[in-house]
Order: sequence, then C-alpha cells, then structure tokens
Amino acid sequence: MARVQLFVVLVLFTALIVSARLTVRTGPPKPEELEGYSFDRFLHDFGKKYDVVEYMRRKIIFEQTLAKVRAHNANPKKLYVMGINHMSDWTPEEFTRINGAKPRMMRHVSRKNLQKKYRKSGQPTPKALDYRTTFPAVLTAVKDQGGCGSCWAHSATESMETHYALQSGKLFVLSQQQVSACTPNPRHCGGTGGCAGGVESLAYQYVHDIGGLSQEWANPYTGYYGQTGTCNNHTSKVVQVKNYVSLPQNDQDALLEALVHKGPISVSVDASNWATYGGGVFNGCDYSQNITINHAVQLVGYGHDDKLNVDYWIVRNSWSPDWGENGYIRLLRTEKVECGWDVNAHDGSACDGDPDTDWACGMCGILYGSTYPVMEA
Repeated sequence: MARVQLFVVLVLFTALIVSARLTVRTGPPKPEELEGYSFDRFLHDFGKKYDVVEYMRRKIIFEQTLAKVRAHNANPKKLYVMGINHMSDWTPEEFTRINGAKPRMMRHVSRKNLQKKYRKSGQPTPKALDYRTTFPAVLTAVKDQGGCGSCWAHSATESMETHYALQSGKLFVLSQQQVSACTPNPRHCGGTGGCAGGVESLAYQYVHDIGGLSQEWANPYTGYYGQTGTCNNHTSKVVQVKNYVSLPQNDQDALLEALVHKGPISVSVDASNWATYGGGVFNGCDYSQNITINHAVQLVGYGHDDKLNVDYWIVRNSWSPDWGENGYIRLLRTEKVECGWDVNAHDGSACDGDPDTDWACGMCGILYGSTYPVMEA
C-alpha cells in the first residue's frame, strides 16, 4: 500500500510540474526556431491570453509581423536579424505609445542653472568599451517600461544609477516611478509628462530640486499598463543630482570621449523601426525618410563586429530582456556620419516654442541629443 501511495504522489507531482511548465512563459524564440512558429505557441511563450474576438485580431497582427521577420531574415546580406518578442502582436498605435516619450535638447537654461556644456578635451579613446563588463557593476538589470511612454524616466534613472555607482562604488536600483510621476513638465518637452512623455534633463532638475531620489523598492514602478500613477515624494532619498551636462549636438567625437571618460550617456534616438530587432548590428534607419526623434535610451559602450566587419554602438533599452540582445541593441557606427531632418518635431519631440524642424545625425539619430548627470558624492 505504501508503494502505491508513493507512486500516486510521484505521478501527481510530475503532473504538477508539467502543468506549471505549460503555463509559465518561456520567452522569445531564436530566429532559427521561427519555421512553423504559430500564434498559439507565441501566446504560450509570452504568457498571453485573449478572448475569442481579441484572439483573432491579435493573430492577424502577429502573422503579419512574422511574415515581415521571415522576409528580412532571408536576406543573406543583412547586418541584423529580426525576431519575435512580446510586442509582436501589438498595433502600430500601441507601439507608438511607448515611444511617446520624445526627448529633445533643452533650449533654455534650467531654473537653478544646473545645465553645463560639455567641452572636448582631446583625450584618447580605446578601440572598444563595454560598461556591462565593468567590475564592480555599474549597470542595473534591464527594465520594462510596458505600455507607458516613460522611456525618458528610465533613461534618466539608469544614468543616475550608473554615475552614482561610478563615483561612490554603490549601485542602487532607483525609482523610475518617482521620476515619471513627479517630474514637472510645464513647457511640454517631449509630451506632457509621465506616460505621455518627457525629457531626461527635466528629471535631473526635479531630483535636484526635491532633494534626491528613492530606491525602486520604496517607490515601485506602476506604469506598465500605460497609466502614470501617483506621485510620491516622501520616500527616503539615497542619491542626489549636483548638475547635468549636455553634449554638443551631432558630435560623434564628443560622444565617444564623454562615454569613455565620464560614463554611460542618456541619448535620444528614432526607435520607429526597432520593434522587431532580434540581434546583430542595426542599420534600419533610412535617412532618405524623416528621422523622428522619439525615444530615450542609455549608451553603454561601442565596439567592432569582426564577423560583419562593422563598428557599432551598444545601447541599453527599456523594453525588457526579451527584446533584442537581452534588452540591448547594437547600432551601426560609421566614421563618415550620416544625417537627416526631423521635419515633424512638434509631432513628437519638441518643447513649446522650439523649431518645427531639426537636424539629427548618426544611425537612428543617436548623435542628436546626449546628457549625463553629475551626482553628489
């Protein structure tokens, strides 16, 4: 009888484990696994559930995305591969919403003159650099902003984390929620604030004025489903901003130098074509079309891909580790810098009173607008 009971227990335990594996999300498939990949498998891999009507609508979107991915990956001359991720059944409007945080170079001096201008020193730069490998660590884990246009808050918070770690040796996970929900945006720079958009320089100004920034555990992120949430300024502060530095616009040498000698940089980009990025060196921004500066990220390094024989930037995104190369993207970096016009600046990234057009250089406009905070030790 004891053996029978033990056998029954083992069977039930095995069934429980199998059931758990069938319900737990498993993450994105590799490009070579996309042959025969189905919408039902996608739902399982990413833990999604829909009613009958929504299922059919999302399936159509997913199958269109999958066809696009397969067609691109069939090109033997590609520098990057496309992939399937948690956004592969999103509508264009849903994707635009997370690019709703539209960074723009601040064209006015901060209230307390926190803004400083970067001056090139001519210091040498190595052939490659990757802050992901720094010891002790200066980068926290990749975050997921969800359906909220709070990339500006994530980018600013990441840079405050990193620069405080570089100065003090202490790496805190800081509150994106506090920055997103509490930062004033009276000139509507990049949006109206919170999930509706903002700029990193306003975040640095806010943290300085309020007396510091709290840790993430004390003020956790609530914007995943697209609502900014409540501002809470009253949690314990662990870091403080002294001022922030703006780099010269569209200056690749200045960006390289500052990245090496100052640390990771918050940068502005056109991420309109990034949704399906799955790995490799991205060269998918076309300068014959409008360059729409619509997203904020963190530049954490650069290097050379020997197999592809191209140089690249290493950029940390806030679309979860399931996207790209574990949450990162490599952008093509060329000695001869290409540029293009953002002719719809007020549709996305300008402040009230700014020009309607602007000039953006580098792949996806990465050289356009760059800042980093100077932290109190």
